[in-house]
Amino acid sequence: MQSYFRPAKHSLIIMLCCVVLLILNTVFQINRYGIAPREISHVTGIIFAPFLHGDWAHLISNFFPFVIFSCLIGLHSLKRFWLVFVLSVLMTGSLVWLFGRAASIHIGMSGVVYAMWGYLIVYGIKQRHFRDLLISILVLVIYGGLVFGVLPSSPNISYESHLFGALSGAVIGYLLSKTRTT
Repeated sequence: MQSYFRPAKHSLIIMLCCVVLLILNTVFQINRYGIAPREISHVTGIIFAPFLHGDWAHLISNFFPFVIFSCLIGLHSLKRFWLVFVLSVLMTGSLVWLFGRAASIHIGMSGVVYAMWGYLIVYGIKQRHFRDLLISILVLVIYGGLVFGVLPSSPNISYESHLFGALSGAVIGYLLSKTRTT
């Protein structure tokens, strides 16, 4: 039973890092290290952007879905959580860096949240195991409104992160449903 709480602990530590960085941003303006599409000097933003948030509301809006989706992915194993997390960060960030709106800085965990959302839906449908399929259905029912986040709605919201996150997660879910990784 304790193994089910390990992904929650790890996702809370990740979000604690986001809190620390948000506090540091008030002094050091570190959000400038997010993703600036097609700018070589900002390629490191692919890794750092998910941990940077504009304000407390931005962080909180990502906090709960990130922890919930992390726990659901972690039902397989802690290794699976980390695999999906790292692939989500790298794939989503790379796509945003390549195709995102120019003259903007993309920050926040929402791309990873959308990747986890896409992963959970596709993985459960492809696996067809009862638990995974049930999780897919619950994620679709409870978080189905996320689909509207992939559409442009505000110049201050990176719909590109949402769109590329959902697509990345769907690809990750599809590929991992075909392999025997834990």
